[in-house]
Amino acid sequence: MLAMYIASAIGALLHLISPFNYIFGFRGDYLSMVMLFACAAYLKIKDYHHIFALFYKFQFLNVFFTIVQWLVFGYTEDFNNGAFTAGIGQDIFCGALMTYYFYAYNQKIASLQKLLFVLFSCVFIAIIQDERFIFIEAAIILFYFSLANGFNTKKIVTAVIMLGVIIIGLKQLSEDQLKTIGSIDNALQYAQQTGWGYNLPRIGSAPIIQNMFFETPIETFFGIGLGKATETNLPFLDTSFFTKYQFLNYYWFSFQNLFLQTGWVGITLYVSFFFSLLIYNFREKYRAPIRYRYLYDITITTALICILVIWYNATLRLSYAIVPYFVLGLGPCVTHELKIQQIKRKKRRKDNYINLSQ
Repeated sequence: MLAMYIASAIGALLHLISPFNYIFGFRGDYLSMVMLFACAAYLKIKDYHHIFALFYKFQFLNVFFTIVQWLVFGYTEDFNNGAFTAGIGQDIFCGALMTYYFYAYNQKIASLQKLLFVLFSCVFIAIIQDERFIFIEAAIILFYFSLANGFNTKKIVTAVIMLGVIIIGLKQLSEDQLKTIGSIDNALQYAQQTGWGYNLPRIGSAPIIQNMFFETPIETFFGIGLGKATETNLPFLDTSFFTKYQFLNYYWFSFQNLFLQTGWVGITLYVSFFFSLLIYNFREKYRAPIRYRYLYDITITTALICILVIWYNATLRLSYAIVPYFVLGLGPCVTHELKIQQIKRKKRRKDNYINLSQ
């Protein structure tokens, strides 16, 4: 992670990027990561359970606002965002909620009623708001859940419930909507398309950006400099690049935005950061007592979703990244709490030994 920051600073220095521009570029793409470490350091497992319970209550408002915008104002698809300001906030929130309550039900700490509400409400939102990525998130949850920790009756029932809800939801999509996620080939074709404001494809934008903007090996390695392409419109910032190239809408996607400004070194380190989180949580999961392992599974599932999100949209930028980094902090939070418990046990044993010796 430190290497990622250093690489971005090197690129900015080589291109003589204004310190103000660099700060706002850093704010946009990296600052939200602080949420992960803050949650790991200061929250406890019970805090996570409490916050997810609040998320559950918030989902009622989310559904209510979705219905109001749909039935009263006639808003659907990109014009309907429920209780959020944009679909990218909706996607990751529903993904986090489904992941938590899916595992919470399997661990018997949430009721079937709550799980069904979460699943059906998320699918309803996906249909009305045309947030097809929610179906992909559900598929990731089901895929990883099916592979991890073996099988038992409760696990099979939970998986069947999720699969049933996915099938019901998919049947409500239009033919064009279903086509884009109905197969891997169609999904890849959709991700490589341009148009409707997407002037750079989700997949395949790297060579386009490289041909348009990278004229030297330095730019290939470090990009045009973090902050140069900032879209923040403030008087003390240089927004000349954004003014000229905003039609590309590169800032709508984490990959395009970071690759443009930090090059191959920056984007490689960025993606590696999420893979390192996967490795960390897998390692700590099998060191932890069995009753805590599902918490690591929640974090691992979210990390897998985040890796896809890098290419799909800009969820990991600005304030939208608060929810994913909050969930990603769960695994490290569990590790931190378990270490504290271990230290306390050792201290008690030591105190008991001293008392017996006296």
